[in-house]
Amino acid sequence: MKKNEILSKTQSALADRIASLKPSPYEPNEKTAQEMIPFDQEETDDKWKDLLAKYLKTATTFEIHCWNEETEWLEVAMQYGVLKENNWQYGKIIVGNITPAFASMLLNMPKPTDTETYNKMTPFFNIFFDNCFSSSHYGTEVYYNVY
Repeated sequence: MKKNEILSKTQSALADRIASLKPSPYEPNEKTAQEMIPFDQEETDDKWKDLLAKYLKTATTFEIHCWNEETEWLEVAMQYGVLKENNWQYGKIIVGNITPAFASMLLNMPKPTDTETYNKMTPFFNIFFDNCFSSSHYGTEVYYNVY
């Protein structure tokens, strides 16, 4: 059998298999239900840091989002990760591995004082971990999987 015949038969068989695919039924898992906690009414960042510390223990990678004008915080994040290519024209995304130094930086950072627009728990606009923890809008909303 010639190479072109084999390729043609393989492509045909592959196309038939792809056409016959059906989505797997999704069954929500109670063990991984997601919850949201609003932190915008908290006077301190203690509860936010307690939850952050819990998820830092099992996370391996992070993603931080900062607005372009937040140069100070972009520089801090860049000490622990690298820029991720993206199409977000208004900001930058930094990704990296969670290390003891990264965890210490997050947990020891003082609560921001510029709280006119948001009652910030962190100076980073969004923080995501690979274990489904996400801190959005400067930590005023935290989403995480309940185990």
